Amino acid sequence: MVRINDLSPNWEALAFDLYQENDEKETVNVDDVTSDSETDSTEEIDAHALITTLYSDQRKTKSEEGKGTKSKQEYALLVNDLEKQFVKKKMKNYEQAITVEAKHKRQTQQEMNELQRDMKYQVQEGKADTESKITMEKEAIQSSDASIQLYKDEQKSLQEKLQKLNEKQQDLAMK
Repeated sequence: MVRINDLSPNWEALAFDLYQENDEKETVNVDDVTSDSETDSTEEIDAHALITTLYSDQRKTKSEEGKGTKSKQEYALLVNDLEKQFVKKKMKNYEQAITVEAKHKRQTQQEMNELQRDMKYQVQEGKADTESKITMEKEAIQSSDASIQLYKDEQKSLQEKLQKLNEKQQDLAMK
């Protein structure tokens, strides 16, 4: 909790920079926030990591108990949960991409089969054209296979990441 005393009743806006010291302290002490003189040296500022800047004005706001008073562990769990949600969404997107690519591959395979059936009724000039179309369809099928394999590899990597995030969550919950 930060308490600011001796603030002018006619204040309009306030900005408050919150720093964390490089050593493992979790609290930040502020001696005199309202002083008009700039006593902070740049060396002092560089020695601390800026966590956030809080802004306020004259409007009245409701305060909720427990709101904004999370520990490092709670924030770590929150970030971990957000990462897990992101990974799950990405995995779902890859699953959809695999489905679309498999559908495209089946469609291309059907077109190639139709070309092969039609080829036996064509003259020599038409056969050469159809063979080139069949070759292009085969290349498209190979490209689809490569894309599907790539998506599956990405899914496997994301599954491993999700497993590591679950382990991290368990470790953080134990603390």
